[in-house]
Amino acid sequence: MGAIYYGTRTFSKHMGYFGPKQECQNCHHTYQKAIVRFKSWFHIDFIPLVPTKTTYFKSCPICGVGFELKKADAKAEMQAAGDGTVTSLEVHAKHIMANKPKGIMKADNSYEVWMKDLTTGEDICIASEVTKEDIKKLKKERGWKKVPMEKVE
Repeated sequence: MGAIYYGTRTFSKHMGYFGPKQECQNCHHTYQKAIVRFKSWFHIDFIPLVPTKTTYFKSCPICGVGFELKKADAKAEMQAAGDGTVTSLEVHAKHIMANKPKGIMKADNSYEVWMKDLTTGEDICIASEVTKEDIKKLKKERGWKKVPMEKVE
């Protein structure tokens, strides 16, 4: 007889950048705020069956500091923006010691996560000295689909 696994799992989705550009009180960068939706599902054997909770967060795309929004407020803000919003930020990670000799470091924390502003061409370092697991956590927290990896020679 097999085991049945059940519980809840949360999925995140980056909805886009909405609203006017505002200066972040934490990192002092001026960008539109990102809205991320977190949806919790009840699952059986890791198959999502019933949605249990949906929350929206509005946060700075650079440092990630933000606050929770009510569903109605998030929907209203996304509809008010219409189709005029343009995503001008791109995320990528750099593996600093990609070609290091084997056995040098057991925990490979030689990654940096960068955000590139496509309109100005500015590169902004979001996190440094992180591991692949830390990048996966950032991806889930901020609702990014993928973070391309670059090897730095």
